[in-house]
Amino acid sequence: MSGIWANRLRRAIRRPPTELFYHGVLEFKALKDRFRTSPIPTSPDEDLPRIFGVKNITELWNVVAVQPFFLQTNLEKPNIFREQLKAEVDRITRASDEAMAFISDFLGSGKTRHKANLNWHLDSKNNVIWPLDFFRDIDVLDKSQKSDIKMPWELSRLQWLTPVAQCYMLNGDERYAQFVKDVLVDWIDANPYGRGPNWAVTMEAAMRIYTWTWLFHVFHASKAWSEPSYKSKLLGALYEHGVFCNRYLEKVGHNGNHLIADAGALVLLGEFFPFANETSKWCERGWSILVSEIFRQVLNDGTDFEGSTSYHRMVAELLLWPALYRRVKGKGIPELYFERLRLMGAFTAAYTKPDGTAPLWGDADDGRPYIFGPQSISDHSYLPALISLALDDEVQMVPNSEASKELYWALGWDKGSKAEVAPKKPQISQSFGNGGVYVMAGEKDHIFIDCGPVGFGGRGGHGHNDCLSFEAVLKNIPLITDSGTYVYTEDFKWRNSFRSTSFHNTPRIDQAELNRFIGEEELFLLSDDAKPKLHSWKTGPEKDIFVGSHSGYERLGPGLRPVRTIVLDKMVHGLFVQDQFEGNGIHQITIPFHFVAGASLSKLNDYQWRLSIGQNKFDLQIIDLGEWRVEIGSGWVSESYGIKTERAVLEFSHEGPLASLTVGIRPEIKGSQKIDTWMKNILAEL
Repeated sequence: MSGIWANRLRRAIRRPPTELFYHGVLEFKALKDRFRTSPIPTSPDEDLPRIFGVKNITELWNVVAVQPFFLQTNLEKPNIFREQLKAEVDRITRASDEAMAFISDFLGSGKTRHKANLNWHLDSKNNVIWPLDFFRDIDVLDKSQKSDIKMPWELSRLQWLTPVAQCYMLNGDERYAQFVKDVLVDWIDANPYGRGPNWAVTMEAAMRIYTWTWLFHVFHASKAWSEPSYKSKLLGALYEHGVFCNRYLEKVGHNGNHLIADAGALVLLGEFFPFANETSKWCERGWSILVSEIFRQVLNDGTDFEGSTSYHRMVAELLLWPALYRRVKGKGIPELYFERLRLMGAFTAAYTKPDGTAPLWGDADDGRPYIFGPQSISDHSYLPALISLALDDEVQMVPNSEASKELYWALGWDKGSKAEVAPKKPQISQSFGNGGVYVMAGEKDHIFIDCGPVGFGGRGGHGHNDCLSFEAVLKNIPLITDSGTYVYTEDFKWRNSFRSTSFHNTPRIDQAELNRFIGEEELFLLSDDAKPKLHSWKTGPEKDIFVGSHSGYERLGPGLRPVRTIVLDKMVHGLFVQDQFEGNGIHQITIPFHFVAGASLSKLNDYQWRLSIGQNKFDLQIIDLGEWRVEIGSGWVSESYGIKTERAVLEFSHEGPLASLTVGIRPEIKGSQKIDTWMKNILAEL
């Protein structure tokens, strides 16, 4: 145990005094729980009825059961659902069968069959069992062992039980209720309060609250869930989770998505249980935090301050569900809160690519509070409709057909079908200056540009070294992407590689990071070096033009800045990228272009390459090679946590006095001079 405290002391050196104070308070609070097995003094049968002013556990169960809930837990039109959404019924049936056979597939594990007696502390990818120690003695950033603590966390979130519950909603078969009950009992028995990896981070207790309260409202009336001893066990465990979240809120001075998850869980449990002094305080405390944090963490343009599309999506959902719970309970919600959620939906609608997927901007760990639909984890197309339907009964953006199933399950038949028949609106070019995101959109084209600050309010967090990086879709074909995340604590080297400058489509000078790393073991911190600057943003029916720079390399030389110009020519589906450099001196510059997985690249001549993606061909050309060297190499992309795929990279490099580079990409045309002429015409217009 001495190792964990040595690691914490090393990290503490880099923390501000206010954060150290909050961590000190947390340690002081934890002293009490080191010496008690549960915050319930005697037993749930005795203590919970007294706390909530009822006669016994069964009466408490019944009182909770009649409370309104914010999600659909009984299908309104099961017969129509089965008839008109047969493919979806078949999907959840297959998924439920796999879950009940203890077959899981998450975080890059591939399909894994577990034993019926699940080991809730096992990282099955690396075959490492985390100890059942007091939660403050577990080092989630333990570099000494190759393991990903997110594996037992993901198993314990129990979201893999969702299709089992969905099957029960369709047909009421008691075997589904019995299976979920057995799993919950097994988890509760194997994970005593405050012990083991699944209590190591408060957010994990919070995420279980989201799942368990929904499961309760799905199954509460089933025969399998009718035993008083089970009612006592489940309600007691939920109460313990509430005490834990309230006691160990991740409020440490620099707050992020963890605090929003914790606070949202307090709202959920406060509304889930009947009125009592303690749970009422949970509810109001959690809601006060959410109202405060939505205006701190969500910027005025609707972008989440962490600099990540994946965490933007998760935070939007974590903010939405508690607000809807309060609304169904007849409690007021500030209109400005809803307006900030609408802005988050609008940002999602802007950044979502034509195929419905999100750019690989910043970290992504596939996390969400609820996962109901069959869409891929990178498909965000349902989210704008989810927010607009939930708040205003309108469809802001039509989701993909698969993603629309998310709405059927969460909001009901009427709203799900409304999303599928709504008319599609064309995307338009938009700027999000607070978050530093610029989206160029034309018919069949979509360019996502990052010219924003490092994430998490200048501390790094889930942001990457990606200032001036971009993703490109031309003629509905994804061409260029960032690299994604891959893993966190499982492999420190890969973690730092995937968030490094060289893994993004942005210039690198003298092999330096545009934001310096703060030690190899600080996986979620970066220096705030690259201050972005927008020079120009113009949009029009024919062309969009972006010009931006950043200060990340000024420490290498006075005034040394990359200045990038990006032009989308909507008339020909062409992309023009020019990199210039302010400053002086001899420097080494590399400029990579990371292509989508499956793309192939072949050299036509010293100035031109052919990019092939399936049957689609694109020409890539530079105007003047000069002293630039060119290499066709390979890199990595992680489209989902825990999975990496090799892909082609075209890298330009130059060493000497600063020199500019101009690159153009267009759908294949006959004759090399045509793209050359097009590029020169754009240069003349700039």
